[in-house]
Amino acid sequence: MTIRQVITLRNFMIILCITMIGLLGQKAVRIADKIQAVQEGDRLYAAGDLIAAEEQYRQAAGNSSLLYMEDRLAQRLDELGPITKIRNALNTLVLTARAQSATKDFTGLLQTYESLIRLKAVYMKTGGSYETHFRQLSADSGLSDDLTVYFQKFKEQFLAELAESKAGGGSGEDSFKWNLLLIPDAFYGGTELKQELLAVSFQGHDTVRLKALAASGSFSPLLDNALSMMNAYRSHDYDAPWVLKQTESSTKSMLNKDLDADNLSAFVEHGKAYRAFAGSAGFSSSRVLTQIDKSLAQLLKTAGRKSRAGQHAEAIALYEALAPLQDTSAELAATRLAWNIAEPVRLLPGGELPEKYTHITAGTGRYGAQVYVAGTDSSGRLYYAALKDDGSVVTLNGDVLPGYARLRRLMFDDSLALANNTGVPVVLAEADSEDEQTLYTAYEMKPEGMTLLLSFTADSYELQADGSLLVQGGLLADGTFAPEAIYRHTGSMYEFSELVQEEVQEEPDEQEYPLITASELEQRPFEKVSLHGELYVDNNGITVLSSDGRYIALQGEIGVTGNSVVSGQFRHNYKTVGTDIGEQLVPVFVVESVGSLSVSY
Repeated sequence: MTIRQVITLRNFMIILCITMIGLLGQKAVRIADKIQAVQEGDRLYAAGDLIAAEEQYRQAAGNSSLLYMEDRLAQRLDELGPITKIRNALNTLVLTARAQSATKDFTGLLQTYESLIRLKAVYMKTGGSYETHFRQLSADSGLSDDLTVYFQKFKEQFLAELAESKAGGGSGEDSFKWNLLLIPDAFYGGTELKQELLAVSFQGHDTVRLKALAASGSFSPLLDNALSMMNAYRSHDYDAPWVLKQTESSTKSMLNKDLDADNLSAFVEHGKAYRAFAGSAGFSSSRVLTQIDKSLAQLLKTAGRKSRAGQHAEAIALYEALAPLQDTSAELAATRLAWNIAEPVRLLPGGELPEKYTHITAGTGRYGAQVYVAGTDSSGRLYYAALKDDGSVVTLNGDVLPGYARLRRLMFDDSLALANNTGVPVVLAEADSEDEQTLYTAYEMKPEGMTLLLSFTADSYELQADGSLLVQGGLLADGTFAPEAIYRHTGSMYEFSELVQEEVQEEPDEQEYPLITASELEQRPFEKVSLHGELYVDNNGITVLSSDGRYIALQGEIGVTGNSVVSGQFRHNYKTVGTDIGEQLVPVFVVESVGSLSVSY
């Protein structure tokens, strides 16, 4: 062994000894620390300072340099376990909140705050064993101060986003509003201060957005945004009355502009949209709804006045325009009926064209129709139309009327319709013939089409009680003149049946023709009777009998005037004659003989 080796080994041993002495010294210090910590813990425990005692016991338990009073340490730490749990929980929340603030995790920070609230609920019970300890540990942790700082930063951020959205008109994504609502009241300085700040901020933001939409004329987007705002606030249990107030103010102004500009279609569209908005928003009365109802009522009155004034087209257009806001089907039906009654020609094909039809006749309330009309066009073709009780319109096209160029009159003949008991109207045409007689043509308006009912040329005709026609001064089919002829309905039309034979007889005596008063005449139709009275000829060349204050037209060969007795029959016919009190419709008496008492020729 060399001297160098001896010196090196010695140095190593010296170093090892020094190290061992150091380690022993450190252990001695740790042993002393543990003993001191236990003793300090006992002192604090005895003094009632459990938080400080728990900390000393926890430090001693963590010192493994010496097994010293381990059972008592375990007992004390078990007894003070809630304090340990509170301390650990608070320390964890402090670290978690710090990380969430750094990463701007607002949702996470809310969860941390909720965790703190739950922790308080466990240990902050009034009069509880650990209420005081929790307050102290919480204050020592600084968690409340940290949360105040963190939430203040988030509040400033969300308010800035709200202001930016307000300046830019808003995009509809208002998460910053709901985040501001989620920040606990305590971080605003209390519930009242929070409500004041948010109400002012939210109202300013929402009002600007709604006014901008109204200014641009965006009626439906305005309502959509308002409804979205109301639903969003409702879902967050927040009352925002300014949304509806501003919406009503803006929409009321826009509706007034529609009415002032006579823009009825816009008013109806906007009114309908607002009613839908009100239904979705869950309210049934408001200033705007009242305005819509009042304006609608006024417009309906205007339409009614137009209809009564005969401005049917304008009234119908107004009723149709208002239909989306209110059911006007009844008013439309009534106006169309009134128009058809006033201008029945409209029911005919092309009847709305001026001068489309030259001869027109119409009626109402019969044959299962509200209005029925017949007319001839410029070519003489006959047309028929009826507005049925069920609202449907029936039209029929007929033939060109015989003698149309000399057509004198077109009419509905109800007596012919009743005589044949078909329940369909009969249109009668009267035209002048070349021999100064009248060409009579009648058609039945059957559902399957027009059918010819009669056609002959004569001086006149009368409908008899048995449904036959007494045709006077007529021409038969072979051109033969018939002073009087009977035409009967054969199942399809009236056709010649027989001639009326003229009876030649002696002048009757009073017993064969009983003398009656003029008032009895209509009670004894088709009976041979005699009347006494004054005979005269009116301005139309008709011989008239004046008897007992009545006037009776005479038909037949008379030839006399003055005080006379006439014999013959009353056959249910009437005629207009001239009297000393004007024209009157009087019975027609068919004279067979005349006995003059003071004849003048």
